[in-house]
Amino acid sequence: MSDGFREYPFHISVVYTAPVQCGPANLLHPASTGYKATMWGFPYDDLEGWRGPYPPEVFASQFEKVAKGFHAGLTELEAAAEKAPPERRADAVSDLRLARAAALYFQSTANQARFILARNALADPARSKEEHGALRTEIKRLLESEIDLARRLFALAREDSRIGFEPSCQYFYLPLDLVEKVVNCRWLLNHFQNRNENGDPGEH
Repeated sequence: MSDGFREYPFHISVVYTAPVQCGPANLLHPASTGYKATMWGFPYDDLEGWRGPYPPEVFASQFEKVAKGFHAGLTELEAAAEKAPPERRADAVSDLRLARAAALYFQSTANQARFILARNALADPARSKEEHGALRTEIKRLLESEIDLARRLFALAREDSRIGFEPSCQYFYLPLDLVEKVVNCRWLLNHFQNRNENGDPGEH
């Protein structure tokens, strides 16, 4: 897990504006909103603001590395929780729950960056039919992944009220916001499928 965290693309813009504070709760959009990410809580789709000095591909790749490292560490935490003495087991399970949530946040941040890149590229009419097909496949994969992450985070947030909470801003999101994210992604899956069937290469 520490090895994964070493890959974190640290910069003040990343810490304050990227969706690392709300993970899968951040909604996705069929076209650029043009909104700027706020300091806390509202990342929108402002990848240019999120990434700080990191190129978009590097930004996404680094968060994938962080998530991979966290997922690898979860196996060890699960074993530790199982072996914890009875009087400490609740604390160990609590730590495991938070680590699982963090891993979901990091993977979702990578997903969202890649979704924005693919969505914007799909809107380029100069790209070939084959490129558009590959981009649609990538968008579908990312949306399905976000649905899975939102569902998993929903279960964790229902179990632990600390998840999603920030003391100065109160809650960045509530479990119901994760339900909305699933609805959001399902709508987007239909949206991009319908545009494909209608022969439209993408949003303009």
